[in-house]
Amino acid sequence: MPTESSNPSNPSTIAAYAFAISTALEQCGIAPQAIFDKCGVPIQTTTDPLLRLTNDQISRLFKASVEATSDPSFGLMVGQCMHPGNLHALGYALMASTSLRDYAQRLSNYYKIVSQSADIRVEESANEFLIITNVLSDDLCWETHDAFITLQLRFIRFIFNPSFNPLWVGLMRPEPSTDIEKYQDYFNCEIRFDCPEVVIAIDPSLVDKHLPGASKELAQMHDQTSAQYLKRMEKQDIINRVRTMIVEDLSSSAITKQRVADKLCMSPRSLQMKLAAKDTSFQEILDSTRESLALGYMEQSAISITEAAYLLGFSDVSNFTRAFKRWTSKSPREFRQSLGLDH
Repeated sequence: MPTESSNPSNPSTIAAYAFAISTALEQCGIAPQAIFDKCGVPIQTTTDPLLRLTNDQISRLFKASVEATSDPSFGLMVGQCMHPGNLHALGYALMASTSLRDYAQRLSNYYKIVSQSADIRVEESANEFLIITNVLSDDLCWETHDAFITLQLRFIRFIFNPSFNPLWVGLMRPEPSTDIEKYQDYFNCEIRFDCPEVVIAIDPSLVDKHLPGASKELAQMHDQTSAQYLKRMEKQDIINRVRTMIVEDLSSSAITKQRVADKLCMSPRSLQMKLAAKDTSFQEILDSTRESLALGYMEQSAISITEAAYLLGFSDVSNFTRAFKRWTSKSPREFRQSLGLDH
């Protein structure tokens, strides 16, 4: 999902979401790099919430992953591979929530950091406490729905009780023709398919119980970070759109201001003026995006320096090395040696 919260017509999702897809593929014995290359999506190495993926990119990854694993319930596995860090500050704030009510409200307040394709609200009656997700985008694949509700239940079980089960869950997807047992085994409650919204129903007697890992101070600290990022996202929509397009096409070596302007349906001059109004330029965004990704690649011993240069769109290793030394004052090899990764 590659845009910003101020642009609901082109919603985006935090790029670190791809971490969970990569991990799930590895657990299935599938090399994730081949899948990501096939889909034209780089494997993300940073949890920076300003790096985003589009709905189309996420859907391509899920389609290719389902085909590679022959597992139509692959989305459930992805949700189970999500960790708090994948959601940046919001993930840690959720883990420090004082109660399930506090958790649900925090998820509602700050979920736009994770995705702009849904709104989350809470409804309560004498018999049910409902966490309701209203999906705003028509182009989200069912695997994304599966991953999200699985993620929610995984987090709730972690902070509340590993044996927790909802009263019922509601899914927008139709009932799957195969692997229904996997849904029943994971949710362990009544599952309602073909619902207008995604819902987790909780016994209201549980929602105000004090959580064992509660830390109001930590939660508020991460709330502040989340709020700051939301503000940046709203102000920097054009920057994030440009950054997302750079990430999408970086390895093709075809990234130019003209190409990005064309994809944004504007002239290069108009793009330049919009970026100047944000006190930046196309080249600055290109450099900062490459730097962020490069640091992540160099922290992964499985990615060679030559491969990193290719993924970042450099014409050769020497050009990548010069740029890396400009960013860090070290060559890629020296940087890895300082981390004990290259001897």
